[in-house]
Amino acid sequence: MSTFWYTDNTMTTLMGEDYQAFQLFDGTHLFWLGLAALFIFTICYSYRRASAGMRRKMELGLGIAVVTCEVARQIFVIASGQWLPETLPLHLCSYNLVLCLVYGIRPSKLVGNILYTLCIPGAAVALLSTSWMMLPMWNFSHIDSELTHILLVTYPIMLVAGGFKPDIRYVPKIIGGLLCLCAVIYPLNVLLGTNFLFITDPYGNAITCVCTSIFGTKLFILGYMILLVIIVFIMHTPFVVINLYKKKHVHA
Repeated sequence: MSTFWYTDNTMTTLMGEDYQAFQLFDGTHLFWLGLAALFIFTICYSYRRASAGMRRKMELGLGIAVVTCEVARQIFVIASGQWLPETLPLHLCSYNLVLCLVYGIRPSKLVGNILYTLCIPGAAVALLSTSWMMLPMWNFSHIDSELTHILLVTYPIMLVAGGFKPDIRYVPKIIGGLLCLCAVIYPLNVLLGTNFLFITDPYGNAITCVCTSIFGTKLFILGYMILLVIIVFIMHTPFVVINLYKKKHVHA
């Protein structure tokens, strides 16, 4: 089988745990980051100028596109005989891509706020500190992973560019839902030997490695949660300030 069809697990098994086909911020990585920036700008610019009807088509179209990427990945790993429990769509980005389609079908403030609060940082981290560096650029899983996360980070940014206003009042409900999801996924990780949501392996990705270096292997989840709260605070603060400013001048 050509290396084009290898998954990250197959490549690691064949080449070793330390093998990397590219490195962070090398030519390959910068190409995808540049493509992501260009795509985000183009979509946001088009969305801002689009009619209400065209906006709805773009919301649905991008939702279908990102779900199609995941469906294609699942079909591929099964058909190629490379399926493993860890390929189940149970990472945070997998839930977010379904929510993109849900929003495309029936927009709601709750779903929009979930996408803004969780999808942007999750997909951005995946693009900036990729976990598929063992895969060469000309590889199905590499291309699929890049396209999936580019679409994921684009979707909520597009909504905000079009006038969607994140509401910090949804944050407690969103964080609470995420914690409930973690409570369900953690025992599943233990049972299957997986690392969905990156809550089991202290060295599962770049973020958990940083948290582990500060809080240790037993408390890295605490660091994970603290970091999430900080990121959410930073993301929502500008909108809180703008709302307060507008209210102040309305009553002035």
